[in-house]
Amino acid sequence: MQLPDFSQLTICPAELLDDPGEIARSLLEAARSARLGIFVWEIHRQRLIWNEAMFQVYGLPVNAPLDGNAWLAMLHPEDLPLVRDEVIAALTGIRPYDTTFRVRAPDGGWRYIKASGWVELDADGHPLCMAGFNQDIPEGQRFNLLVERIQADTVSEVGVGYLGALMDSLSRVLGVRCALVAEYSPLNAPRHAMTVAISEAGEPRAPLTFPLEGAPSAEVAKGRMVFHADDLQQHYPSCTPLADIAARSYMGVPLRASDGAVMGVLAILDTKPLWQEELFGKLLNLFAGRCAAELERLRREADIQRLNGELEARVVARTEHVKRTMRELEAFTYTVSHDLNAPLRAVHGFGSILREDYGGKLDAVGLDYLERTLNAADRMGRLLDDLVSLSRISLRPLNLGKVDLSLLAEEIVSDLQDQYPRVGMEVEIAPHLQVHADAGLMRILLDCLLRNAWHFTAPLAAPRIRLFEREGRNRREFVVLDNGTGFDAATAERLFAPFQDMQSTGRLAGTGTGLAIAQRVMHRHHGGIQSESRHGEGSAFVFWLPSPVELASLLCGEDER
Repeated sequence: MQLPDFSQLTICPAELLDDPGEIARSLLEAARSARLGIFVWEIHRQRLIWNEAMFQVYGLPVNAPLDGNAWLAMLHPEDLPLVRDEVIAALTGIRPYDTTFRVRAPDGGWRYIKASGWVELDADGHPLCMAGFNQDIPEGQRFNLLVERIQADTVSEVGVGYLGALMDSLSRVLGVRCALVAEYSPLNAPRHAMTVAISEAGEPRAPLTFPLEGAPSAEVAKGRMVFHADDLQQHYPSCTPLADIAARSYMGVPLRASDGAVMGVLAILDTKPLWQEELFGKLLNLFAGRCAAELERLRREADIQRLNGELEARVVARTEHVKRTMRELEAFTYTVSHDLNAPLRAVHGFGSILREDYGGKLDAVGLDYLERTLNAADRMGRLLDDLVSLSRISLRPLNLGKVDLSLLAEEIVSDLQDQYPRVGMEVEIAPHLQVHADAGLMRILLDCLLRNAWHFTAPLAAPRIRLFEREGRNRREFVVLDNGTGFDAATAERLFAPFQDMQSTGRLAGTGTGLAIAQRVMHRHHGGIQSESRHGEGSAFVFWLPSPVELASLLCGEDER
């Protein structure tokens, strides 16, 4: 059915009611003792009858002249659709009239009205009249209603979104001109306040920064609630933000950090007086805790973003440094492999010619000097070759795939047996030792470790070398174990440094870069290697690799940097 036009209603005192009807008569009788606001709506006559208490509920003089338009103007704009829907539901028999709405109070703000009513039908079942009551909701219940409305407006928000929604809701629900939450700066001696969220007439507005001197927020910064019902301009005549909105009233409560320090203010301002100090103060203090928590969280997020920015800048700088170092290493590798080898080849070449063409003219001492020169040139050549190999491992891109360490080890042992035959050498290689790695670098790794073991077991009558797998600390570990001369634990830290030639009786000549190269191979795979040994009890070199997924992630991180 169509809802009758409220604006055409005539509102008059109960004394003018001709025939109230059974429901209205009962309500009017009860209202005399209960001080309930009673209404009777004569639908066909478009007349709304109020008793004396009804005028008092709306804060109006008894029997004040009133029409439908004036009554509609008193209702909160957000509640008017709700009232219309509930009236239609009652007139059509869907449910009795039962709702809560807000009306503007004469002294500013909003009153909360509890309304109930029943419809009386004629003989044909059509609505004849509607009678019911209005009752001013007590402050305790009003507080709960305000909290429910504000929570409904902010329930799905967090952070800045929550603070903005809260300010919009406070401005609308409390009927004030402005609501704001601001953060003090600096915290140890506040001089300014910057709004994190501010709403004017229920709409967000641009942030603003204002000095605390000469403003009520300076008093709030001392840790107490500040309230001015109608004398704000007299107390703070030089505060420009207050003058800009012609504020007359103010209420502000401090926002405290988790350590108790005052970090900001939650405030409402209005262009008319604020008289509900207890109700509004209780409400602001309730939401001040959540506002403070959100401000602290935002501050922590800002600190994290700042630290992330600093860390990212350091990573960029570090990455650029690494790239520059890699370029310098490439240049160094080129210099070693080309420029330094040229004079070395000349020394060795002319020395060999001298030995072949003029060896017969040199005495024993001269020949000894010449041999020492040629041997030193050979050793220097090997050192340069190893240095180039060491640097190229770091520059070489990884070609990852499935690698069988057992097969590689068997090939390397066969080559060593051909180059340096060992009578009685026992080599035990566990089968099917498969990893996800670069096959070329794994060959270099095993060659360094097995060659090292081969050399250190040279003096033994029954040399033995083993390659096997064992379970480490949440990882697969591979072990190259020999029964050679071993080394002291005190020298373990120097084993993987370049050109550290750990001498052993009967060991073949080396440059001392083998273990350094092995370590570089493992670092290139984001793995690791360590030594285990006691002098005279053999040596064990243990290495491990990350899982294929972890290795892919680590290499992806390298590419991003």
